[in-house]
Amino acid sequence: MSEPTRGRASPPVRPNLWADRLASYAFAVEASIGRNPMRYLLARRFGADDPSRALTMLFVLEPEVLAGTYIRIREDRAAGACEVRTYLPTMARPVTVAEALLFDCLPLTDVGYVDLMAWPHPGLRPEPPEGPSTRGYRYDRAPVLRVREDIDPERSAVARRVLYRDGQETRRWEVAEWGRDGQETLPSRIRVTRPRTGHETRFTRTGPAVAVPPAVFDGEPEILRDRIEELLAPTRRPS
Repeated sequence: MSEPTRGRASPPVRPNLWADRLASYAFAVEASIGRNPMRYLLARRFGADDPSRALTMLFVLEPEVLAGTYIRIREDRAAGACEVRTYLPTMARPVTVAEALLFDCLPLTDVGYVDLMAWPHPGLRPEPPEGPSTRGYRYDRAPVLRVREDIDPERSAVARRVLYRDGQETRRWEVAEWGRDGQETLPSRIRVTRPRTGHETRFTRTGPAVAVPPAVFDGEPEILRDRIEELLAPTRRPS
């Protein structure tokens, strides 16, 4: 029997919100801010010929004031490119979110743009890790930010992401419960907290991720949203 390999490199960190073996998938999420229920659909497609490319779509179903809102994130990890566009029903057309705003949230929600991305934003500069299961980044443009991520060693996935402004923790995203039944790397529950205000939002996945035909992503956003709702209907958990 051979001796264990010393200094073995850790496996690559898997993409954020990764549904294990699915390359094109979607799932539903519920949350609440105060007494206001919120519902979202999240869909992602990795490139068939280039898995370093990802297209992520988030659709807002509730609250009613945001119904019809969506976010589209295109990432090309190899090229170091990321474009985030958002659309609200009050807009004439989707707009590109400025890079400096990507470390904030979709208005009236606790949905962080960087928390939807498959990989760290290319504008983040890696810093020396604080330990074997952490990785740190710095954003040197205004505003100056730091991001620290804690990695779950069993799943090789991000378990916690903390955002600092001027050395003060302002927002924390963390997995409260991992998935099951073949989707162990896709969180079932996520908790977002803001230490300065004590505010907390809990996001709950309402069922398993389902496969979505990749070609549907190439159509209009409304067609993709409706198709996802059809695919998720049989998996929806009773209230």
